[in-house]
Amino acid sequence: MKINLKEMRKSDILKLILLTLVIVWIIMFFIDYFRARQSKDLIFCISEKVTEYDDGKVYSCTGLGYKMYRYDRTSINTDLEFGPFFIKERTN
Repeated sequence: MKINLKEMRKSDILKLILLTLVIVWIIMFFIDYFRARQSKDLIFCISEKVTEYDDGKVYSCTGLGYKMYRYDRTSINTDLEFGPFFIKERTN
């Protein structure tokens, strides 16, 4: 089965491009998710930040639609948080 681009409608081409972008984003998300679970650095980090506190520090990384926080603080029981872009850093 051959795909003839000349016969495809513009809406079909747009759907194909959109589907490709969604698949690429899902692959990027899962690669970073599994790397975060293994305590490795994320590959697709757009911005990184380290915040210092009296009892330790917090490393944050923002990707395309997601955030990761790695806590190295004595007042916070969790080590890692990975979620959507709107999650907030824990303060206590």
